[in-house]
Amino acid sequence: MKKQILTFVTALFFGLLPFSSFGQDKIQIKYKNKVSVNAYGLSEFYFVHQIFADAFFMTDLYKQLDYEEMAKILKTVLFKIDNENKVTVTIKQDKGPDAKLVFFIKEGTKNGTLLALMTNFHSEKRKFTEELDEKKSIVRWYFIKGEKLVYRQDLYSEKIEKEKMGQVPHKLIDYYLFDDNLENDSKVQELIDGILNNEKSDKIEVLYAKLYLGELYLLKSEIDNAEKEVSGLNEYFEKYKDSGIPSEYSLITSMAKTELELMKRMNK
Repeated sequence: MKKQILTFVTALFFGLLPFSSFGQDKIQIKYKNKVSVNAYGLSEFYFVHQIFADAFFMTDLYKQLDYEEMAKILKTVLFKIDNENKVTVTIKQDKGPDAKLVFFIKEGTKNGTLLALMTNFHSEKRKFTEELDEKKSIVRWYFIKGEKLVYRQDLYSEKIEKEKMGQVPHKLIDYYLFDDNLENDSKVQELIDGILNNEKSDKIEVLYAKLYLGELYLLKSEIDNAEKEVSGLNEYFEKYKDSGIPSEYSLITSMAKTELELMKRMNK
């Protein structure tokens, strides 16, 4: 299936279609859908959580875009994409080829309806390229499961669940929160509490527990509580930076802050 999708992706990436568009010199967003509707009833939280990390952080675009720009891109994709309409985002670069993010829907796959993101960002060269490299360009796909947008590797299976149980605790929290099995969602809070209430918990595990607690609040649209947790997450990181938590974990605090700010804007 991966090979078939990549072939389809390449055709879409370079295909020319008549689009409507809006944007300034820096960002152009093209689409042909004349209506604005969340066609699949996706949860804004699950949509934002999946897309912002892959579209903006995996490609380093978060260094170029502010919260308003990222939120505008996400809103447009969520409310313009459907099985007949793709959304293409072009972001001008000071040097080299422009960044391109292409979002599209493919129905009728083995695991149901698929939402894909393809980019011209080369994962090894760490830059945008003229050509789409099917092996090295960042291409991600997710499945629409009810209101959840689920990364393809997070589809539920007992085998994966058992593997996660044998890993560090936050891995299981992440899996339960973002897989497509609604029955295990109720276990997330207990797992988080188990880490936070244990004085012997590893500091990195506490950091992740605070992260996921903030995300639970975002899921429930409890923005004020989420903001407090994100603030507490940052304080905890600063307190134990280089004395239990490596400095590179600052990326987690940065992503948590970004996700919070994007959800504030999605809810407006």
